[in-house]
Amino acid sequence: MDRGSRDQCDDYGFRFLDNVEEPAVCLIAVGWQRRHDGSYYWNNQHRPDSYLFQYTLSGSGTLKTGDGIFKVKKGEAFFLKLPGEEAYYFDENQDQAPWEFVYLMVGGKGVSSYYQYVLNHLGGIMSLPAYHPAIKQLWDLYFQAKNGLIQNAFMADGEAFRFLCFLCDVSSARERRSSLTDRAKAYMERNFDRQITLSETAEYLGVSQSHLSREFVRYTGEQPVRYLTKVRLEHAIKLLHSTQLGLEEVSRSCGFSDSNYFSKVFKRYMKTSPGQLRKQLKAQGYVSVRV
Repeated sequence: MDRGSRDQCDDYGFRFLDNVEEPAVCLIAVGWQRRHDGSYYWNNQHRPDSYLFQYTLSGSGTLKTGDGIFKVKKGEAFFLKLPGEEAYYFDENQDQAPWEFVYLMVGGKGVSSYYQYVLNHLGGIMSLPAYHPAIKQLWDLYFQAKNGLIQNAFMADGEAFRFLCFLCDVSSARERRSSLTDRAKAYMERNFDRQITLSETAEYLGVSQSHLSREFVRYTGEQPVRYLTKVRLEHAIKLLHSTQLGLEEVSRSCGFSDSNYFSKVFKRYMKTSPGQLRKQLKAQGYVSVRV
């Protein structure tokens, strides 16, 4: 039996006639493959516009980018925008075990923002546990396709969009617990009403500022200063909704130096002014808003 005959593919493509014009997200293909032959080589320079997510189940493959050549091993994935300068392939001179993977191809004008978010937070090659919600959703999509359960464009596109949302939940890709991170969060949540700094927080916890930042990002996917800002903004929104306090009082109650700085930060994150949001909250009746 030659090497190429050992390759196995189970792929499903989707081209529905009945769909909205230019959907924000559309499912193009999903599949499972096991590759053991050097003829498996994709050069992405001339491929149709789309996005490819590929997750390694066993063995390994090779991804070539402008930054170098990388092995994509079990539990690792890449997310590519096509066409592109990258290439990925099975190197039969170095890899003895087959490269087994599941993949998803999506298109649509709305995918770009999710793609960029994933790259910014997880990197070009990302490590994801098999129980990650996005991987579970990918398997579910594959088995739905295999069993003929995806019967129209709206079902297909909805499932693809769910995958993107799960993938963007970067906290699911990390270990959930860290004593230092938990203590840092607790300190910030107790003291957000003061003008505390990252340096002060690190000193209280008995670590360097750089170590605290690295640990916090590793376990939460965001900088501690950003987390503190979110805590302050959530409390500010509660005050805007439940009290008649002026902006100066709200800002000082949430640890901001003055109302001008508070308004500037508020608008940057919330895309609206504190006064405008206060009117919206009263009109819509929300009890709380997560930032």
